[in-house]
Formats: sequence, structure tokens, C-alpha cells
Amino acid sequence: MVIKHHVEGYANFLKFIEKFKSDLPTFILYTGTKLPDGNSWCPDCVEAKPFIDKGIQSLSNDYNFVVVEVGDRAFWKDPKCPFRTNSKAQVKVLPTLVKWGTQKRLEGGDLLKDDLIEMLLTEDDDD
Repeated sequence: MVIKHHVEGYANFLKFIEKFKSDLPTFILYTGTKLPDGNSWCPDCVEAKPFIDKGIQSLSNDYNFVVVEVGDRAFWKDPKCPFRTNSKAQVKVLPTLVKWGTQKRLEGGDLLKDDLIEMLLTEDDDD
């Protein structure tokens, strides 16, 4: 069963991570904030969404899936954006999907590849 979480903005991300405790695998998707039409301002995020959704829906194990909206385009494009500079997040490209607590991540165009998404979501950490 997937346990979904949604976080908007950097301050809320810090609060969430500080309080979050789970023994389940946790995947975090960093994406551009949604516009009034429900889609992200980030065209790459919109393009990758169906691939990511397909991957997370195919998992049979219990896990956490956290969607973090990083902010509007101007906030994200600032080289000093805290999502870019935070040592825990280290997000350089949107979208980015990470397995929390590991170095495993997929960025940008890699999230258009079903096999890479499946590998990230199903690979054991001790590999």
C-alpha cells in the first residue's frame, strides 16, 4: 500500500523531514508547484508524471511516496534556491525522484524511462 504525502515549499519540507519517521521505504518526488489548472509550471515534470505514476502504482510493497512542490519558477530558478543548496535535498533538476536515505535518484529525462523508474523503486538498498 502506498502512503502518500504532499509538501509545499521549503519551510514545510524541513518541518516534514524533521518529524517524519517510518520504517518503510520512502520515495520523494521534487516537482514544480502546481498552477491553477492542476499541472506543474515545469513542463518536464508534466511530461514525466505519467511515467512516475505508472511506476509507483506497480509497486506491491508498502512504501511512502512524498511529493514536494519546490515553489514557483522564479524561486526554483534562483541559484541560491534552498532545495539546490540543502545537503539533504541537493536537487539540481526538476523533476527529481529519490529514494530517501540513499544516494539513489533519477533526474529529468531519466524519469521518462519505465525501466529506470522500476529499478529505482524495486532495487534493494544493500546492492
